[in-house]
Amino acid sequence: MKRLVILALLALPVAAQKPHELCEVCHTETVKDFLTHPHFQKGLECNLCHGESVKHRTSQGHAEPDRVAPPHEIPALCGGCHTGKGPKTIQAEYAASKHGKLVLEQAKVRAPHCGTCHGVHSVRKGNTVEVQCRKCHAALPASCSAAPPKASVTVSCAACHSPHTLAPRR
Repeated sequence: MKRLVILALLALPVAAQKPHELCEVCHTETVKDFLTHPHFQKGLECNLCHGESVKHRTSQGHAEPDRVAPPHEIPALCGGCHTGKGPKTIQAEYAASKHGKLVLEQAKVRAPHCGTCHGVHSVRKGNTVEVQCRKCHAALPASCSAAPPKASVTVSCAACHSPHTLAPRR
């Protein structure tokens, strides 16, 4: 009985720790980034996407976390909260896009999902998203070199294309 009480008392500090505090022991930079993310500011924690990952945290070697969402599950995971406005949800718009179809059909051709553009543990800035686009779309059509539709708009993919559907903006 005494041993049980001692074990329970030893476990209290670990049980009182927030998931990100348990993760930052090894994933310092990732957690540092995540602490600045709006998801963290809204109270979301590592375990939402990665599960409790006890085996991962206590392994002496490498053990995968309980969960790492595969690309085809990410739109539904993000779309659960990021619904958007209007008749079509962001998730529905993305699912109908070329990228969305490739991801959701688990095609062999890699395509971007929500985290590719928006970031997973930290928010991506606009110019970083442009770099991501150019990894696959290095050769731009001649129409992309045209001036943006409004003089106040900076030249970027999103200046002409809807970010979730890739359709030309009107």
